Amino acid sequence: MALPEPKAVDLGGTPIAIRDTETDKPPLVLLHGLGGSSQSWVFQFRALADDYRVIAWDMPGYGGSGGFERENPTVEHYAHALSAVLDTVGAFKAHIVGQSVAALIGASYAAEYPDQTLSYTFCQGLTGLAGLPDDQRSAQRKSRLETFRDMGAERFAEERGRKVLGPDTLPMVAELAITIMKRAPVPAMCQAVEMMAQTDFFEIAPRIDCPTLVIAGSADPASPVDTGNAARAALGDGPMEIIEGAGHYGAMENPAAFNAALSSFLGTA
Repeated sequence: MALPEPKAVDLGGTPIAIRDTETDKPPLVLLHGLGGSSQSWVFQFRALADDYRVIAWDMPGYGGSGGFERENPTVEHYAHALSAVLDTVGAFKAHIVGQSVAALIGASYAAEYPDQTLSYTFCQGLTGLAGLPDDQRSAQRKSRLETFRDMGAERFAEERGRKVLGPDTLPMVAELAITIMKRAPVPAMCQAVEMMAQTDFFEIAPRIDCPTLVIAGSADPASPVDTGNAARAALGDGPMEIIEGAGHYGAMENPAAFNAALSSFLGTA
């Protein structure tokens, strides 16, 4: 299936843009990270729409989605917004996949809404800063915010974004990933950093009571395999898949391996 056109879901006057195959199949919800958008999942829409109702949002503040009024939203704000979107479109029980910083949003959703979560996938996720000592958390928060504000999305994508892709990424795919990254709005990226600064994945993970999958990329500098191992241990028993040669955007860099790993898990969840 071709990538669906985005449509707006109205949340009390705030639009949230989603792409939705709008079928009666089990919902599969794909959540992008800091440098992504709903377009980041183009290869999953093509491969998985025969078996699932595939839904991807533009995270609040991205693309056609309105942002939060407060500068420092919590992960629960994102999770509640996601729940409202899914309720509005009738996706009352769904498989949740969170990539990068959105692994925190997916984890919070799974913990807050267990009756609405069929499974949770920690996809090359970040684990938040709240578990760090205060001085380290403060320093990392400040560094990330200053980087985004000083560099802007386009320069960040060119100078930093390319470095998180695996060495064997096809040039066409690399350019698509960088183009999407360049469109990321700095205020929304900063809100996501503020959320991450207040969140500790390892506090949320024990509250998740559904089948879980961990996906890592062997060449991912932003979420190394060790991070995946730690997430897997925190979530308890379940599978972990490593995409060989993949950087931080495994779903784009090697969609065949990614889709096979996700499909195999979903078939048993």
